[in-house]
Amino acid sequence: MLGRTPLDAPERQQEVFAAVLGVLAEVGYARFNMDLVAGRARASKASLYQRWPSKARLITDALKANLPELPQPDEGTFAEDVRQILLAWGEPTPFDTAGIFLGLLEGSRQDADLACLREEHVDRAYTEHLRVAVDRAKARGELPERLDADFLITALISTFVLRSEEQGVIEGIVDGLLRPLIGTFRAK
Repeated sequence: MLGRTPLDAPERQQEVFAAVLGVLAEVGYARFNMDLVAGRARASKASLYQRWPSKARLITDALKANLPELPQPDEGTFAEDVRQILLAWGEPTPFDTAGIFLGLLEGSRQDADLACLREEHVDRAYTEHLRVAVDRAKARGELPERLDADFLITALISTFVLRSEEQGVIEGIVDGLLRPLIGTFRAK
């Protein structure tokens, strides 16, 4: 029955957020709409709009509510810190991570509000741990001071998300990419 459990109730809100992330992963941002979410979440479109005035805000709230618990490892090397961070990201989730990521990229190009909200509330949660690891690696001399941390972090996140369904992606990133690059830097 519609409206029996208010959208403020945590379990009801999680149902809505699961519907949001499922729809975003399946149809992308351009085709994402409140009708699709309402149908999947068994909610009225009006109640969704009362609580979330835009699809950008609804998507951002769904993402914030489903951010994984991320560690800040200190394994002594950049490669091992990255391995631990990626392992935490790779924990099984009920959502299509690659589909959500692609939907966010598409939406961020079309909707400045989504881009700002995503950057402020979601990106930082993922990049913060990598930024600390990069800073520590620079201080230990593993990475050059002039290295652009933003590009490295973007490359790590993009590679992981876009290839997350592949077997051995973490080992490929850490052992096949980072370790040889770090070794090349240290050899100079």
